[in-house]
Amino acid sequence: MEFRLTENGKRWNGMFSYTWSRLWGNYSGLTSSMQEDGGGGRNAPNNSRAFDEPMFSWDSFGRSSSGPLPTDRPNAFKGYLYYDIPWMHKMTTDLGIFQVLYQGAPETSVMDVGFAALPFLLSGGGWSTNIVDRGKFVDVSQDPATGAITFGPPRVQRTPWYTQTDFNFQQTYKVAESKTISFSATFTNLFNQKTMTGVVQTIDSGFTGGNFIGPNGLPLLAGTPFYDAAFHPYNYAALANAAFSNSTCAAGNSCGPLTVTSGYGQPDRYQVGRSIRLGVKFTF
Repeated sequence: MEFRLTENGKRWNGMFSYTWSRLWGNYSGLTSSMQEDGGGGRNAPNNSRAFDEPMFSWDSFGRSSSGPLPTDRPNAFKGYLYYDIPWMHKMTTDLGIFQVLYQGAPETSVMDVGFAALPFLLSGGGWSTNIVDRGKFVDVSQDPATGAITFGPPRVQRTPWYTQTDFNFQQTYKVAESKTISFSATFTNLFNQKTMTGVVQTIDSGFTGGNFIGPNGLPLLAGTPFYDAAFHPYNYAALANAAFSNSTCAAGNSCGPLTVTSGYGQPDRYQVGRSIRLGVKFTF
């Protein structure tokens, strides 16, 4: 739903809009925007792992993992204003400003379920599952002495509001009746704002040989019983304290708490910094 106000004057024109939207579901599209999918979103169409394995679209409560998708920003404000200043009969100065204000995007806690990346890959997230639904985040702490892991209650957490100001300047000279030459400068992110746009969402670390949890104590290699367990409720907190590892445990045996990555919940991406584009145009 959008409200839009547009005004045009003799030398200026402007627009202001407010949009309320809801992007909700269990599938983020052909080019996946899920941060954990392929280590940050798979960019090729039909290349996501959304339905490769049941745990990718199921949560630990035994239900379809549905909720706000990564690009869900319910409240969005946008506006622009352009002003023309003619002078000396042959010259015109154009000034333009564009402003956006978007609500933060949802953060989702994920954990490797059933298997994890091979040790030599040194990376977690290969079998990442939205354990408490999409758009839900849990706080995690690990006792440095015993390794015991404590989980907070699932909650909605979003990145900070995203704001950006762009500015455009253009100077036009009339060379002849139908010929003009223009010089322009476009400033994207004029004030060089650095809003945090994402955090590390995978709980388990891949730098310890591949940590993962197994529903009902079953790894992926258990076959049909594992898949059956993945479709039913399981206690992810208890399983995280009796996790599996690809390199340090015998196949099918749990070996204590998984290692929580030190980057979990920490910012890992930011707004693109200021850029300036210069241009020259001749119209005839």
